[in-house]
Amino acid sequence: MARKRLLLLLKPFDVYPSHEPLDRQHKVLKYLYDRTLVHKNAISFCQNILKKKVVDWKAIFRSDLSGPIRDVDLVITIGGDGTLLQASHFIDDSIPVLGVNSDPTRPDELIEYNEEFDATRSTGYLCAATSNNFEQVVDGILENHSKPSELARMAISVNSKMISTSALNDVLLSHPCPATVSRFSFRIRKNGESFSSLVHSRSSGLRVSTAAGSTAAMLSAGGLAMPILSKELQYMVREPITLGDTSDIMHGFVKMDETMDITWFCGEGLLYIDGSHVVHSIQHGDTIELSSRAPKLKVYLTPKLLSGHTV
Repeated sequence: MARKRLLLLLKPFDVYPSHEPLDRQHKVLKYLYDRTLVHKNAISFCQNILKKKVVDWKAIFRSDLSGPIRDVDLVITIGGDGTLLQASHFIDDSIPVLGVNSDPTRPDELIEYNEEFDATRSTGYLCAATSNNFEQVVDGILENHSKPSELARMAISVNSKMISTSALNDVLLSHPCPATVSRFSFRIRKNGESFSSLVHSRSSGLRVSTAAGSTAAMLSAGGLAMPILSKELQYMVREPITLGDTSDIMHGFVKMDETMDITWFCGEGLLYIDGSHVVHSIQHGDTIELSSRAPKLKVYLTPKLLSGHTV
């Protein structure tokens, strides 16, 4: 049997303080420095496990990733959901991904530091492994006992030109200045024909999420958590300037065979894909099309997440 080829994609260390604070009274800095150690230890632990396996592997930091990932059988991201999201922008639908949460939140810290600062660590919603179960999960994959799930990604085009990056989490359309009113119109189409009335919006922007992204900013804004394997999209107009109750048109879903068509009516705008790292500029009159027809992403997920739990 051929040796499996693995790529380890790592969250960089420069997001944390590089040195332990000399003043022990700086609890926040000490806490952040300890997180650096936890992350580094998780990387070392995972690499030591892989050294015992019949696999070939190499490791790179996610910040050094600049082109499509090819010629590997599995990508293992070590960090959190952000690292897995970044990896997804360079992976087609043929290579599965395993997320390792290197820095899970510790309930004891939440209690200890509650009156001083937020001690929440990594959520790792899409990560099926931690240091505690990494070897068990990897063995299941290498022995073909585990199968990846297919998550919907969002296809994005501007003026009928497809953007190369598909969104795994969500897309945010807004003016570059958050205090400026965004003006746009949208409608849902099916088979090229209008499926809904045209909605005109003055607001702080528009967010559209996949099922995987529905438990992030979408849920925080009052949206609904979707089953993780759903192929629909969910949209919500952010802070609409309207009279009366318009919740039935400002929040809704786009089915698999539908497309959301948007026309932008401000002098400038930005299209954020999965956070702030991938950004596209748009101008007055530009049209944006969103659908769930992008290639799926194969991800190993926890049984708990697949059973419908979102936390």
